[in-house]
Amino acid sequence: MLKSNVEIQEQKLVDETVGEHIGYDLGVKMVKDYFDRFGEGGAQFVGKNIIQDIISQPGCIGINIYKALNEKGSKTYVLVGLDKENNPILNYTAVNIDGQIKSNEGIVADRNENFGWFEDLIK
Repeated sequence: MLKSNVEIQEQKLVDETVGEHIGYDLGVKMVKDYFDRFGEGGAQFVGKNIIQDIISQPGCIGINIYKALNEKGSKTYVLVGLDKENNPILNYTAVNIDGQIKSNEGIVADRNENFGWFEDLIK
């Protein structure tokens, strides 16, 4: 295989087109199957504003969602924007309102312990 073909295939693994609508029925089945196999379920609500903030970072093509434990030891998720090379966006530069180049910290998000619509389905 030519190197250029390999590069194209690798780039397609992570891009802004990943993901698709799967519908309610398949969604419920997948969540229930996970619960049946692992004995646990859960979700975390993430507000529109923080999602927009993450994907508005320069070069962001999507979000990685990591299972995590918060400071209290409770299960949670951490969200981090990714660039097209599958690198987390931890810092980026941007021009501020005064026309100066400024270094910004990338957004790493959490802070909600609400559960999802499917919790009653798996009990």
